[in-house]
Amino acid sequence: MSEKEQSSHTVLNVTWTDYSSKNLDSRIDRLRKIDRPIELEASTRAIQFLRGVASRSTFLLPAFYAQLGSSAYSKRKDVPYWQQVHAASVEFSSLQTISLGCRSTFDDDRSGLTGKVFSLISDTTLAAIAEYWGKKSNQQTDDAAKALRFLREVFKACSHQRKSLLTQPSLLARRVGLLKFHADRQSAHLSLEPFMFHLSDLSHLVAAISIMGAIIGDFDMPVWSKDYFNAIDAAAWQATDESFPGLGLPRLFEHFNVLEQGRLYWRFEAFDGLNMLLNQLPAALGCWDSEGEAT
Repeated sequence: MSEKEQSSHTVLNVTWTDYSSKNLDSRIDRLRKIDRPIELEASTRAIQFLRGVASRSTFLLPAFYAQLGSSAYSKRKDVPYWQQVHAASVEFSSLQTISLGCRSTFDDDRSGLTGKVFSLISDTTLAAIAEYWGKKSNQQTDDAAKALRFLREVFKACSHQRKSLLTQPSLLARRVGLLKFHADRQSAHLSLEPFMFHLSDLSHLVAAISIMGAIIGDFDMPVWSKDYFNAIDAAAWQATDESFPGLGLPRLFEHFNVLEQGRLYWRFEAFDGLNMLLNQLPAALGCWDSEGEAT
């Protein structure tokens, strides 16, 4: 090879660079910057907490129907194996969604954005939230205050430690206790079978939190329509029936409007809406009042 030919060759140097590690560290740095406590004024903290409750409530109806459909299919032997596997996965994740949603809604921690903290808010803070809600929704401040007092009583009844919840007088509080045990033990990978759930426990809890979400959304999310939760209820039922045909159960809110039910609870003291939500709601749901097999 001539000297000219040798000089025409290109030398390629390959250097290995660990971009995965570099990119991961970059994401970790960004997380550290945003994962810092933010001091919020009491009314702002309460408003943010209630928004979180309303947001989580929209996921519970889909999870509820997915739990019903998948639990039936995961035990069937007359369906393809892939469908059994899919059903078992959905069954596990949907129950996790419900129990974690329950625990976070009725968190008993005395600091942060929790149900316990909201249950202890002062009348002064409640009045400030009511004024904000009234302006945002173009509704009467007095109505917003009534709805907030109703919600405060619900959180006061149900935002306790799990063992304490099991001895509370209301059905809803005791059911929250059962779901909190599941959320705590399952997330810690501790076996505690069976968890003693019945269909009526899950339906009562999902219905109650959905109604609470509708009440919050009525004042704080005015873009939500009157039928917002009923539309989610219908869509979630249809999605499960398409994935796991033959559900064989009616929709949870097939016979009444979720928002109107919530308004009825807080608006008329003579109706005793608190007792209705805590104890009588399953009866209003018809067939969902019956005890089913333990989950």
